[in-house]
Amino acid sequence: MSGQSNPFDDPAVDDNINEFNEALFNELNEDLELDNSLTGGPPEEHDMLDMYNLTPRQRFIYNVKKLGYHIVNEYGELSLWKKMLLTMCGAAMCVTGVLLLVYHNAVLVKLVEVSDELSSKKSTPFILCLLVFIVGFPPLIGFSFLSTSTGLIYGVSLHGWIILAIGSVGGSIASFALFKNILRSRAERLLHMNKRFEAFASVLQENNSYWLLALLRLCPFPYSLTNGAIASIYGISLKNFAIANVITSPKLLIYLFIGSRIKNMGETTSAGSRLFDFASILVTIAVFTLTAWLLYFRTQRRYREMSQTTTTAANQNNGTVSIEPDSFEI
Repeated sequence: MSGQSNPFDDPAVDDNINEFNEALFNELNEDLELDNSLTGGPPEEHDMLDMYNLTPRQRFIYNVKKLGYHIVNEYGELSLWKKMLLTMCGAAMCVTGVLLLVYHNAVLVKLVEVSDELSSKKSTPFILCLLVFIVGFPPLIGFSFLSTSTGLIYGVSLHGWIILAIGSVGGSIASFALFKNILRSRAERLLHMNKRFEAFASVLQENNSYWLLALLRLCPFPYSLTNGAIASIYGISLKNFAIANVITSPKLLIYLFIGSRIKNMGETTSAGSRLFDFASILVTIAVFTLTAWLLYFRTQRRYREMSQTTTTAANQNNGTVSIEPDSFEI
């Protein structure tokens, strides 16, 4: 037996396996090129079967290509003015990034000076709270910037958290009430703008407790758009929505921490200290983002389970034959 060769050690077998994988990957590429669905990639029902035979490297390339086609399709569906606006925003972000890389020392020092000046003014808390309140109304943006700026000015403190909590909770409740009672049609359009919103709406229609609403507030959705979209879901009360926002208000400490680390980078000249602060910011963002996405995917899985249970129950009801006398028709 020891003299017999193992067929799996034959290089020809490895070549055949590699050729098979390459052929399969080329077929998937053709599917990507030919598919014009909204997902920007091959049909979802083929994913598990096709990707099972791919190597990790091929699977990574496949996912990157799928994401690329999805982005291209989404961009192609935009109107001309939205494309121009998106292009200008992208160019502005690139220019800003380059300037920060070149003049980061001067920028950090200036941020420290401005933050110290603003912290000494009595009107700053009111202005920050008002601005955070305003950006709670869709389609306004700037919540993350304002929250991080509050941390830059007041650091991780009770004072800073109270400012953000009052502004964000108050703005969310006011936005929810406005879109629920006056701008209902607009809220429904916001809900249908994103398939993820629709999935969560289906879950919330089954269970609209404030705990589930709090889970939604922790998921990676746009802040102001979420306030308006949730208002279109029937059965959600203003009370439960307010409680959910209060429960999730401790997450505002993350923005305060990031802002305080940025200020520390401007106050020190040590490369090691700046590197540590920068690494702590990256780790915080990564942990927060990972947690948010995990919560989102767990909720998505729960939604699929609920949908499957509902479908199974409906099929069983359709297949049941009632023998009650009143149920017979002639």
